Amino acid sequence: MTETTSIDRRTAIVDDLGPLQETFVVKTRDYKLQYAHLYFMRLMLMRPVVLQQANAKWGSLEPKAKHVDKVLDVQQGEISYLVGTVYMDMKLKPNILNDITKDHWIAVQPDRPKYIDDDDSVYLEDESGRVKLVGPKISSDFFVTGVVMGVLGSEDVNGDFKVVDVCYAEAADQESVSHMETDESDKYVALVSGLGIGGPNFKPLELDLLVEYLTGDLGVSKEQVDCSNIVRVIVAGNSIITPEIAEDDTKTKKYGYDRSTFDTEPTTIFDGFLQEICSSVPVDIMPGDKDPSSVTMPQQPVHPALLPSAREYSTFHSVTNPYWTSIDNTTLLGTSGQTVDDIYKYVKSEDRLEMAVKTLAWRHMAPTAPDTLWCYPFKDRDPFIMTKTPHIYFIGNQDKFASQLVTGKQGQRTRVVILPSFASTGTIALVNLRTLDCHSVNFNTAQ
Repeated sequence: MTETTSIDRRTAIVDDLGPLQETFVVKTRDYKLQYAHLYFMRLMLMRPVVLQQANAKWGSLEPKAKHVDKVLDVQQGEISYLVGTVYMDMKLKPNILNDITKDHWIAVQPDRPKYIDDDDSVYLEDESGRVKLVGPKISSDFFVTGVVMGVLGSEDVNGDFKVVDVCYAEAADQESVSHMETDESDKYVALVSGLGIGGPNFKPLELDLLVEYLTGDLGVSKEQVDCSNIVRVIVAGNSIITPEIAEDDTKTKKYGYDRSTFDTEPTTIFDGFLQEICSSVPVDIMPGDKDPSSVTMPQQPVHPALLPSAREYSTFHSVTNPYWTSIDNTTLLGTSGQTVDDIYKYVKSEDRLEMAVKTLAWRHMAPTAPDTLWCYPFKDRDPFIMTKTPHIYFIGNQDKFASQLVTGKQGQRTRVVILPSFASTGTIALVNLRTLDCHSVNFNTAQ
């Protein structure tokens, strides 16, 4: 008689980080507000932090460098340093004139993968005005609109500020983590993005394999034991892709619904997927730019009414994008990818992992909002400022899997994870909550 061994799913203590997570919740929507409020709040909150870094870096220089409060108060030939917000003057960036062109039925330029051009200029601005930044340091590094930074240099005869060095806010403080130093404390969070259900790359077999893996039904006993150490699954956006069907305006629609232009099957499949996963492990669902959620950042949770089977489980959680959480005292921060996708358009680099790492030094996860990344016009806060440094920082829906352990100037340790689309690559990531080690698991069935 064969003896069977019961394998129990391990559990973890979860903290929703209320004060941090609440900053992403938009309870009332008022789009009459001006986006200038958001820029002003960002500068007011970030300037003291950047100035502290600038004083520490340049305050003891010889000859002495002078701090200038306002960018328009710079004196020609005087070595000084300023703090302000970066503005990229880029001719290829989208602008309101494109919308006007569309309204008048004039052919518009297609969306560009990048905005960069040889004639682009970098400016630093504050409430007093802006000054153009020049010099080898500016041409050798990459900058994006919305980053608050300090610059050291002097004004030249053309009225431009010739930069010799720059500094940023650097990573914020990080909470210490206390785990038992035993193998029993090795628990994992599974990160997946871009399920793409209903899209052209969707592969039902790979989704089934993922379900069996996460529920512990795949592999032999060793794989099942490893799976039992997964204490949470986070789905980082673009789970549902509604097929694009050409709409015939001549058709009569009944109650505004036309079956030929709307398909409920992707949502039904996703609901079934979540139902099976939630029966075994807690799941957090983040919206992406393809999902049925608000378009502007921060995206609000997908409404549970769309997922009637999954919402019956207490392990189902529909959350915002971006998303803060804490699992066994390990802090996680993630986005569904729009933040890095937009930064990618500003720079020549193709390294999306480098861009994600840069946001830690900038202490801001979405600097290009609201310039080219749609966001809500907050008046009293900027929710995208990283007021604390996460231990795990993940970006969904990127081109490939990549990971790096980043160490801050004060010893902060952050595992940065770039998640690829599961529909395109069949790849998920597992991160050890104790050691921050990370590895990918592939379910690609392509021959």
